[in-house]
Amino acid sequence: MKYINFPKNKQTEFLRLIKGKTNYSWKQLAYFLNVNRSMIFFYLNEHSKLPYTHYLKLCNLARIKENQRINLIDIKNKEEEIKKPALSPKLAEFVGALNGDGHMNMITYEVSISMDKDLDNNYSNYIIALYKELFDLKARKYTQEDNNKVKCFVYSKQLVRFLYQEFNVPTGKKKGYLQIPTKLKQNKNLLKAYIRGLFDTDGTFHRHHKKDCMLGIISTDKKFIKELKVALESLNFITSLKNKNLYIYRKEHIDRFFKEINPSNKKHTDKYFYYQKYGVVPLTKELLNR
Repeated sequence: MKYINFPKNKQTEFLRLIKGKTNYSWKQLAYFLNVNRSMIFFYLNEHSKLPYTHYLKLCNLARIKENQRINLIDIKNKEEEIKKPALSPKLAEFVGALNGDGHMNMITYEVSISMDKDLDNNYSNYIIALYKELFDLKARKYTQEDNNKVKCFVYSKQLVRFLYQEFNVPTGKKKGYLQIPTKLKQNKNLLKAYIRGLFDTDGTFHRHHKKDCMLGIISTDKKFIKELKVALESLNFITSLKNKNLYIYRKEHIDRFFKEINPSNKKHTDKYFYYQKYGVVPLTKELLNR
């Protein structure tokens, strides 16, 4: 596929020129190009090169002439072969993280996992390493300053196909389509690893009353959160379901969760170890200031 090799800052200038001439919002331009809104900002910030076909469409929309001397390059990274790993706890964990706060797009072939820029700084490096270890793909980070999020992402058609075919990871909208892959539910070690990834991205560990603590996993998908409750109960955890929140309150079960599920996100483990030492869960600002 051919892409425009703009000089530095010129791709940004071109897109701002199009926006000014058309009076389209970034959201409208994304819809016009049939990409998601975040992709437009990747183009705008020059984290991704603009496809030649998009360039032509935008020139036509704004009624400006194509630059005949523009530099084109071929990029085939979306089609490149990936390492297809055998089923393992690390792979199950990655799928869990993707089902938690991840995203897959069948149009741009984006596979991304998002998290808090500050609290999840260590975890973002862990996810980047997982992309490499599992699929031999070099993932990148994109910081979304407007919501203090960082996104760890790759563009790979092969990876999207693999995750969709092997684990039925939904593309686009997730609500109503999430499910724990059957092959992971059938093995307790794989199920624990899957829950680890899910908790690391969509889980919470915080105070309950003054000195007690509570562990929770959040999902707006009611069917999925009920399935997760059954899965945790199959591992002998006592849970409580309240709307979109699934909680574990009993201290002995929380202790066993951190021992057996063994979260990879330092944000959670730091809070837990602090609680074990001082008998109280630190507040977010206290954790950041440590």
